[in-house]
Amino acid sequence: RSRLVSHEELISKIQPGNTVAFGTWMGQPHGIMRSLTKFGAKIDPLYVNTAPASGAGELLNQPNIICFSSFMGPYERAARRDQRNVFYTPTHYSDAYQAIRTNPPPNFLIVRAAPMDERGFLSLSLASSWTNDALRWYFRNSPSTRLVLEINPHMPRVFGLPQFGNNEIHISEVHFVIEDDSPLPAYSMPEPNEVERAIAANVAGLIEDRATIQLGIGSIPMGIGRLLSARKELGIHTELFCQSHVDLIEAGSVTNAHKGLYDGLSVATFALGEEKLYRWLADNRSFAMVPVEETNRVPVLARIQRMTSINSVLTIDLSGQACAHCLGTQTYSGIGGAFEFAFGAQQSPGGKSIICLPSKTRLKDGREVSNILARYETGVRITLPEHCIDWVVTEYGAVRLKFLNLEARAVSLIKLAHPQFRDELTRQAVENGLNLSGLSRLSRPPQMSYSKA
Repeated sequence: RSRLVSHEELISKIQPGNTVAFGTWMGQPHGIMRSLTKFGAKIDPLYVNTAPASGAGELLNQPNIICFSSFMGPYERAARRDQRNVFYTPTHYSDAYQAIRTNPPPNFLIVRAAPMDERGFLSLSLASSWTNDALRWYFRNSPSTRLVLEINPHMPRVFGLPQFGNNEIHISEVHFVIEDDSPLPAYSMPEPNEVERAIAANVAGLIEDRATIQLGIGSIPMGIGRLLSARKELGIHTELFCQSHVDLIEAGSVTNAHKGLYDGLSVATFALGEEKLYRWLADNRSFAMVPVEETNRVPVLARIQRMTSINSVLTIDLSGQACAHCLGTQTYSGIGGAFEFAFGAQQSPGGKSIICLPSKTRLKDGREVSNILARYETGVRITLPEHCIDWVVTEYGAVRLKFLNLEARAVSLIKLAHPQFRDELTRQAVENGLNLSGLSRLSRPPQMSYSKA
């Protein structure tokens, strides 16, 4: 217990101008973040790294805080708007491995973990993420970085793999331990609406038996599990593990026998859900939490059989380039693993990438706008380039854009748009120079693959 300190004692060790990096998602230490909000005002400035703030985000609104983030959540967006103190860095999720070795190390790295076991090990629990690697690398290579674990008794012990440290850290490899017993945040997904159910049904029609699936963040990907229960011998290799995966496993649809990598195990780098999910993960030998570079990197995904990624985007234009992290010219979230899985799945033997979106959105002022655009306005930053798109799904069906020319892509996507916008999209496509009428004169018209549940 020589490493155990109070929150106030730890805060007294943090100096003005220091950088504090926090773990991400369920590995984020909300207890010390709340204490810094209350007692850390004299640490001015205090630089913090979040990606994103998954709770206790009031810290970001403090006048002494300067935040750097590679994935914006509600707290970052609010602080950026109100305090102008949040700076966004676009990176792939697995770029963290290189960033740890390239960028100046933080003065403190603080990560939430499960209680210590009788061997002296503390489980990183629900988030291996980039912090599994960071804790080990900084311990060996950055003696000035103070490594801190915030122990929360509600965090389950979650197994990893031996070659990556078993998702646990020995007490001898951390400098300080603090305690916090606040309840874990619950990430519940609302019941899908009619449009989302139609999209999920169209996606489900593209999933084959023995596919290895990745479900991204969002109500559509995270809610699709119940529709895949008729599939057989599926595998799970994903960034995010959620209740939909457990539903599939409990339905008998998952064997993990044909993945070609980590056979016999469901694999993820973090988990989000509610108490039911966390209980399922506790001491479960059929699951492994591994570092993000082992779930997301393209060379890893290329080794998996029938890797099938399912992710949401906000908008797509008629060329096929899609945006998942910006609303207009403003950053809404982050790149995360969107590009890695979209591209990596297509390198997998028999793999495919599926992106999905509702055909239209109702704005706060009541206006309805198409999520399929003729083209993006100047200043919009895309998440997925046109040459990285495979399957696209709306409630009106699914189409494979891969290998289609620009005119064929436009025609295909207009068919997936809401009927009230199709004529205008066609007019704008022609106005923008696309030769839609010329498609009929080709000696070998492009093969446009459609699917609809």
